[in-house]
Amino acid sequence: MRLLLFCSLCLCASVVQSAEPTLRTVNVRGLQVGGTTTLILDGDDLGKAPKLLLPFPAKQTLNPKSTEKQATIEVALDATIAPGYYHLRIVTEGGVSLPAIIGVDKLPQKPLAKEAEALPIALHGTATGSTVTEAAFVGKAGLKVMVEVEAERLGSKLRPVVHLYTSKKLQLAWSWPTPSLLGDTRLEATLPEDGTYTVAVHDAEYAGAAPGFFRLKIGQWNYADRVFPPIVGTNAKSVELLGNTATKLELTSDRNPFQPLPWPAEGVWSGPRPYVETSSRPELLAEDGLSGMLKVGSFAISDRLTKPFEEIKFRVPVVPNTKVRFEVFAERLGSPLDVALVIRDDKDNVFARVEDGPGTLDPVLEYAVPDKVTAVFVGVVDTQGNVGPQAAFRLTVDPVSANGPPPDFRLFTPSQRMALPAGGRWVLPVFAERRGYLGRIELSASGLPSGVKLEGTAIAADGDGTLVTASGSLIEAAITAWKGRGDIALERPVFLKGHPLEKLQPWLATEVAIAATTARVAEFAVEWRGLPDTAGLVPALKQALPVKVTRLDPATTVRLTLLTSQTPQVDPNRAIRPEKPVELGAKISDGEVVALLPADLPAIGYDIAIQAELLSADKQRVLATAFTPVKRLPVRMPIAVKLSSPAKIDVKLDPKLPVNVEIKGEIVRSEGYTGEATVTLVGLPPGIAAPTLVVKAAETAFVLKLAVPPSIAPGETKGIKLSASAVTDPKQPNIRVKSRDIDLSLNVIK
Repeated sequence: MRLLLFCSLCLCASVVQSAEPTLRTVNVRGLQVGGTTTLILDGDDLGKAPKLLLPFPAKQTLNPKSTEKQATIEVALDATIAPGYYHLRIVTEGGVSLPAIIGVDKLPQKPLAKEAEALPIALHGTATGSTVTEAAFVGKAGLKVMVEVEAERLGSKLRPVVHLYTSKKLQLAWSWPTPSLLGDTRLEATLPEDGTYTVAVHDAEYAGAAPGFFRLKIGQWNYADRVFPPIVGTNAKSVELLGNTATKLELTSDRNPFQPLPWPAEGVWSGPRPYVETSSRPELLAEDGLSGMLKVGSFAISDRLTKPFEEIKFRVPVVPNTKVRFEVFAERLGSPLDVALVIRDDKDNVFARVEDGPGTLDPVLEYAVPDKVTAVFVGVVDTQGNVGPQAAFRLTVDPVSANGPPPDFRLFTPSQRMALPAGGRWVLPVFAERRGYLGRIELSASGLPSGVKLEGTAIAADGDGTLVTASGSLIEAAITAWKGRGDIALERPVFLKGHPLEKLQPWLATEVAIAATTARVAEFAVEWRGLPDTAGLVPALKQALPVKVTRLDPATTVRLTLLTSQTPQVDPNRAIRPEKPVELGAKISDGEVVALLPADLPAIGYDIAIQAELLSADKQRVLATAFTPVKRLPVRMPIAVKLSSPAKIDVKLDPKLPVNVEIKGEIVRSEGYTGEATVTLVGLPPGIAAPTLVVKAAETAFVLKLAVPPSIAPGETKGIKLSASAVTDPKQPNIRVKSRDIDLSLNVIK
């Protein structure tokens, strides 16, 4: 009995040792360049020998008294590390933790104390609820100091307000959250006398949510909040840093879409690392002179407003009787500006004026150019007086095409990490937000260790996304960056959805960490159980997904989660989703996730996988994660339309009478559906009534009749859609399943 108990405990211990690490808090969210910083990290399953995963070399010394719940690590950086924001992760035998954002610079990094040792310094503390956190420092008369709070930029929920008080508790300065600092705040002041000064930090509404950590910088340093011009062309030679130090940086010809810039050699630089974004369109600088540069077509102009309520005008050539889209980027680039966009003629008559655009303070206008007008004056007007050297804007000009904007796409993933067990796999969802681009997208990852193989890296031409499978052997943890390439040479990064630094340091929002675990497939695995090769997804019905779980300790609980390549839906009724949460209790190995299928499944097929998580006894921690192989299940439509007549309908007009046209086809029923169907036609030109026809259960053939009146303008109308719909489940009479559309065109001949 003792031997059995000992073996059972050993098995349980082996599972716990390989549990995924969780990082909850870090006492200091920063590292000192050219110095040593002591980090105290609290979490779960930190193991016996945790290491920090950083994107630069660092000497790490683990305190031998560290435990599974708390690790103390001294981190020494050399003087060559570039200041900026970085991800800090913990790597253990169980994998890699989610990241914490840290600030890296030459400032000493210390936990918050009642009084700062010396300036400059970065103090790290927390403020939640109505708490007011204070720190003091000794200052001399005439000393210029800056006080800055980094909170929201580091992923905190604190909305910081900072006050600076004299030794007599008189307020010398204070500052509010600033959009240009992404919700953080900064003040600058000159000390009036020798003495002890107090800095106070609190939430803007005295109701700070957790986590409320912050990094409080006091003293003098160099900063650059952004660059000018905000976006450059491929031929740009330099950019200017916008901050408290006037500096220009030379650009290289070889640069990425979001290229981090090197800091100037002189100065103590702190804050987010500046970067330059390169555009494929002509990017013009107003200060360089625009004479002869503005021509009909797409281009952008960057400039600055330096006088309160100033207006800057540009004479823009246009084509009569066309549409042109004018858009100003200011707030979205971190500029303090709030501007209006004004369109005038050469006599200063106002044609149009707009201010806020959808979801932003930046204006956008689609302008219909009047007849005989070949140029308009476009004015960018400051409306709030927030001007100065950093008050930059970018005006874009784009002729509106009948085909819409150029095709594009955006890629995102909800995952920031992968943990590969020996002989196992990890599944990473990647989704596409299509903006007119409907083709195939090939995914790739840079920084991937050589022993790791990827499968499922293509998003199909009709697909929402894909489930990428990573497998193979892995020795060292690594940081990967993902991107996707379309058929038309479009290349876009894969962003982490909702990353706080996507606008500030975009490359951080593309990082996915990968690490090995000591867990083996024999210890914890999940596989499909009897899922037939012919399985498919039938809209508005259910699909059972049976699995079998293997685990060393049969008493543990396993949570099952459905993964799909369908883009996450705002409306859950439009999503492929589990019927109910599924957990496998003690000694239960066979499970089943029942997927509820929406009525609308536009893709030809979707990737499906089941994620299994081995839970701790209190179900609060994930001890290990496993995935089934990815299955691509085709969408099986219970109803379809088969066209019998030509897809292109030619009609010769009668000058007096309507011309009758017949569209013939048949209804194809499958997947057990035998009921009636409603056939509809949409997209017809105005003046032609859209017919609707019900095809009864016993019938298949149908004829739709159109009457084309003599008043219809000659020409071809494309994009007419023929489809059928039906109630396939009598228990859900309000849900109709629609067939795939058949494209038709109507060619009217006079």
